[in-house]
This record gives sequence, C-alpha cells and structure tokens, in this order.
Amino acid sequence: MTLQDLKFALELSCVLGKDIEYLLDFSKKNGIDAQEIDNELVKLGYDKIFENGFISDDDDEDDEDFGYIQKFPQKSKFYEE
Repeated sequence: MTLQDLKFALELSCVLGKDIEYLLDFSKKNGIDAQEIDNELVKLGYDKIFENGFISDDDDEDDEDFGYIQKFPQKSKFYEE
C-alpha cells in the first residue's frame, strides 16, 4: 500500500483532514502497517478500518473464481425452422 492508497482509504472512512495528515506523517516515520494505523485511529477516536480485510494480499485468487460469460452474441443470427 502506498501513501496515496492510505490517504484514499482514510478519506473513504470519513477521517478528518488534520487526522489524515497526522496518520500520513506517522506512516512516513514508522512505515505503513495496517495494524499500527488501526491502533492510531482508535487512539484518535475512530473505528478500525483495516481489521476487516480492507487490504488483502490474495486479491488475485478471488478473480479466478469468476469466469467470463457472454450473455448476448456479437452478431445477430437468423435461424430457419
């Protein structure tokens, strides 16, 4: 996760701008660790945002479960009965 990803996740979670800047500075100094960021969020009075699997290393595995389905053919076909 990059700092831009972290900022985006915090904005989605309705974290105030001054707290986002604090957490970005904290992450620059200590590295981006989801568990540490969640702990800092709790200290600031927010709910944890990364504990429920917001960040997942196995995102690629989920995509393999779904295949491509073509519901409508590209060309119209004429069938004689």
